[in-house]
Amino acid sequence: MIKFFRKIRKNLLLEEKTGKYLKYAFGEIVLVVIGILIALAINNWNQRRINNEKQQDYLIGIKNDLEKQIASFNNSNQNYDFIIGKGESILVDFSSTGKVSEIDSINRKLSYLMFTVKYPEISTTFNELNSTGQLNLIKEKSLRSQIIKYYQDSENYQKSVDGNTERVVYNQIFPIIKSTVIISLENFGFENKKIDLEDKLKTTFENNLNNSNKEFDLINAVSLRIIVAKTNKGSVGKAKKEAELLLGVINSELNLN
Repeated sequence: MIKFFRKIRKNLLLEEKTGKYLKYAFGEIVLVVIGILIALAINNWNQRRINNEKQQDYLIGIKNDLEKQIASFNNSNQNYDFIIGKGESILVDFSSTGKVSEIDSINRKLSYLMFTVKYPEISTTFNELNSTGQLNLIKEKSLRSQIIKYYQDSENYQKSVDGNTERVVYNQIFPIIKSTVIISLENFGFENKKIDLEDKLKTTFENNLNNSNKEFDLINAVSLRIIVAKTNKGSVGKAKKEAELLLGVINSELNLN
């Protein structure tokens, strides 16, 4: 094709048809420019298509992460309710009997208060988007801002929940309860058919509970455990509401509602 155009230009020059040559040269330039513009347009269209597909994939990934996280939030709240219920049961019974040692199944109930729940942080897709600098693939600015805000808030909730667990439960509550209860395998979900520690250590256990100083510390530890569980449950509840809101927006963007 290029040889063909060159031959035409050469013939026009040889025939001294300068005017026609200039017109032809200008027309050839216009054709080249149009060709470049078409190529650019095709390339831009193809890049937009690729970016749209990537955006779709990332939004689906965030959607899946949020659904898993919301399910984990529900499990966490059930665990918090369980811990709160056992703690409040101890306080109610203590108010009635006036003695920790006379509370029914006290060893088991205290053992349950040693359970902890970590904040369910599930942000695989967002972390990938953020670390690769591809957040701008989310074209809708308001949606992009909502996603960024949610994961920033979620990180703050995580610091609060896990911080409360580390600083208060592990450092203050756990040692008091641990020094009081009999660590029975079955109280922590493990099968125990041959060892009956509670029977062997019953006297020592009851003597510990009847110690007024230990009883005082223990009741305070139970109350504090309830407070931490309720505080963390509140943080998880707020995070869950934000996750559900963001999930609804993403589902609308994906036309899934």
